[in-house]
Amino acid sequence: MILLEELAEIEYLQGLSPEHVRRIAQAARLEECLTDTVLFREGEACPFVYLVLRGSVALERDVSGQGTVPIQTVEAGELLSWSPLLQLGPMTATARTLTRCRLAVLEAARVLAMCEHEPRFGMEILRRTATAIARRLGAARRADAEHPRHPAAAHFDTNTLQG
Repeated sequence: MILLEELAEIEYLQGLSPEHVRRIAQAARLEECLTDTVLFREGEACPFVYLVLRGSVALERDVSGQGTVPIQTVEAGELLSWSPLLQLGPMTATARTLTRCRLAVLEAARVLAMCEHEPRFGMEILRRTATAIARRLGAARRADAEHPRHPAAAHFDTNTLQG
């Protein structure tokens, strides 16, 4: 069971009404993963959205001639796998746990149904998702500026940030 206190610490949810946080808690299932667990794979569909309660998750891509290249790390308090909320198709990165993780897992279709049923809630989820995307893009740009010759930098595009 996911405790409301845990969700209250998730940056993505901060500022939502207590009722909305309660509904998210009811819709979510708890998943605990060991280190090196793959949550979703590049090129495959993923019907879930993850809120990282504890731990760290690496986003990585397979780059021709380079093998698996780390792209970014998603930490506790962050949203992971936002593309199912935007119905963007297959994932463009693989998510692998770097540490033991505790995750709140939500079916994207259920979250979208909640958003359609309650437009104010939907706008808040959209705004928060856009903020998460913008932060991930900013981090990727900073990493590209710091390491312009990194193998992943040569193959960077905004679709890489879907996780």
